[in-house]
Amino acid sequence: MDVISSLVNLILVFGLFGTISSAQRNFEVPWSKEKYGPDGPWQAVTITLGGIDNNQFVDVQNHSKIDVYPGNDWEVLSFTDEACDPYPNSICGIGGFWEPDQDALAGLDIISWPYSYVDDSYGMNVQDAQRIYMGLTISGKTVYNASLVSARYGNITYPNGQVGGVPLGVLPLGGDKVAQYFITDSTTIGKNITAWTFPGRLYSDGDIPSFSYGLHIGSASFNYPGSLVYGGYNKGRVIGPVTSFKNASAVDLLDIGIGVEHGNSPFNFTSKQNLLVDNLGKTGQIVKVKPDPLQLYLALPGKTCEELANLLPVTFDQTTKYYLWNVNDPGFHRIVTSPTYLSFTFPPPPGDSDDVVIKVPFALLNLTLDHPITEKATQYFPCHAYDKPGALHHLGRAFLQAAFLGRNYETGYSWLAQAPGPGVSGAGLGDSNTDISRDAIMIEGFTDPGSFNRSWAGHWSVIDSPSAAKPPSSSASHNTPQSTALSSGGLSTGAIAGICVGAFFAAIAMIGFAVLLWRRRQRVNNHTCMTRKDKHDMKHLGAGIIAYEGEQVYEAPGSLLLPQEAPDTNDPRMK
Repeated sequence: MDVISSLVNLILVFGLFGTISSAQRNFEVPWSKEKYGPDGPWQAVTITLGGIDNNQFVDVQNHSKIDVYPGNDWEVLSFTDEACDPYPNSICGIGGFWEPDQDALAGLDIISWPYSYVDDSYGMNVQDAQRIYMGLTISGKTVYNASLVSARYGNITYPNGQVGGVPLGVLPLGGDKVAQYFITDSTTIGKNITAWTFPGRLYSDGDIPSFSYGLHIGSASFNYPGSLVYGGYNKGRVIGPVTSFKNASAVDLLDIGIGVEHGNSPFNFTSKQNLLVDNLGKTGQIVKVKPDPLQLYLALPGKTCEELANLLPVTFDQTTKYYLWNVNDPGFHRIVTSPTYLSFTFPPPPGDSDDVVIKVPFALLNLTLDHPITEKATQYFPCHAYDKPGALHHLGRAFLQAAFLGRNYETGYSWLAQAPGPGVSGAGLGDSNTDISRDAIMIEGFTDPGSFNRSWAGHWSVIDSPSAAKPPSSSASHNTPQSTALSSGGLSTGAIAGICVGAFFAAIAMIGFAVLLWRRRQRVNNHTCMTRKDKHDMKHLGAGIIAYEGEQVYEAPGSLLLPQEAPDTNDPRMK
């Protein structure tokens, strides 16, 4: 009996432990497979709105499944179809509408607190909106009495003055508190309404370990899904070091530069710093910026955009009020397909002396304008002069394609770090969802210095010779550069030929000892000693060997242990 009793107690202990472990686990938000414009493409997450009866499935109640952008705090923002009446035959409401159940609303206390949202950094304007507390369902998990807003009016004014409807609503990342508390009647005691944030309710119920989030929006252009985790973060989207800051709205931006991760430069320089210029024309000045996933652009001092434009094949178009890429300039193709990046420098993490540098490849800064901004698809560089007195500059989605953003609302710490490229399967460095503890003031990322380069291998084309590296010229004719192989640590044509010859005589010598051994060696040589004709018929030649549609095949450096894919020739950015 003692043995049986011990076993029962052991089972109960492990059962209790398993219950606690499963209860406090980070929550992953699903991403839509759709891509949205008119200034992206951008990615969104999928949620379901509606439902007031927790005794019934949401699917049998009035509800709508919609796509929304993650960002901001507190309320979910959605739109009715009435909001798009002024913008027929447009992308207004393309992410979906929600029409709240009026019968259900009639039985609820009304929140009279007004709602409006205006952000002139990207022209957003929402008015005539109703606060509602109903069901919010994400990935099968429903939070009732969630803080929701249903808007009957909203628009976006683009830099050229063109006004369009709002394509998608918003899913908040959290808030200063787990919920909002509204008083419906100032003369009656007890008439208070609690409207929950989604992660706030999960945290209060013990479903996630902390009131926190980790976000990387990925890249729609490279079919690289985003990652949003409540109560944790995807470590596979973080490359250290990680900078931290207490101000939820702003972090210090120390500098902007241009560099090359690998190979030769498409510019007439290898790197350039001091490109962050304030409106007095000074460099070396700290600029407060807000990493903001609802903002679209690099909303920076106007003189910074001008300084960058002087180095790039872009022109400020007076009609659209955007910096447009000169796609007929051969420098354009070299820049947006090579390992060239725009760097953003932030202060070091606590206890460290090295600044944190986040590199945004120019491939991610080759974005597309479309209707209603332009009549046809037009490629643009997303630097936007934003010089409103007293207002913060913003680093929007264009920047966050290459950066990780996270926050622990419990401790008040936010984090910013380099995000990897798409990797071999569109999962960065691999999915590794990790809990954020309640008292966390720092998170960890991968620290291998080669992680960033490897994550982009196969997605960009290395310039392997100085003769191919020419500065951008706005008057140059169109010329699409040929892709080349990953060249770091690679071998020259002569070296490859020498290896082939040596291997051939070694194989001949081995014939006299064993035919079988000779055949095995010959099979290896067939993989490592390719002719230029052979390589045009091969894309992947085993671990560590990569073939591109270029002039030469190289052996990948030994640090690349995983097979890499050749660039996708159907990718419009590689054309």
